[in-house]
Amino acid sequence: MNKIIERLRKRLQAWHEERAERMEAACAAELDETARREVQVMEFNGELYMSVSGVPLLRAEDLKGDLTCAVQAARGHYKDWKEEKLWERKGTTSAFTLY
Repeated sequence: MNKIIERLRKRLQAWHEERAERMEAACAAELDETARREVQVMEFNGELYMSVSGVPLLRAEDLKGDLTCAVQAARGHYKDWKEEKLWERKGTTSAFTLY
């Protein structure tokens, strides 16, 4: 009887470990897919930017200085992008106007 219980215990432990590995792999794959979707390179105002969630933040030349300057540049690019989106929402920069 002890041998049967010991075998069941080992199988259950192995099943739990395999399940934990599968869950960890699924979580890692989901995080990787999210990172690939959220952090990309995009064109904005004729230049390439590193973007996060569709917001252009850093140009390649912004990374040549120190980190403080890069963050300051990213904030400026964000403000420019945000301002353009606000103008688009008001309908002043759209390609055509509906009458």
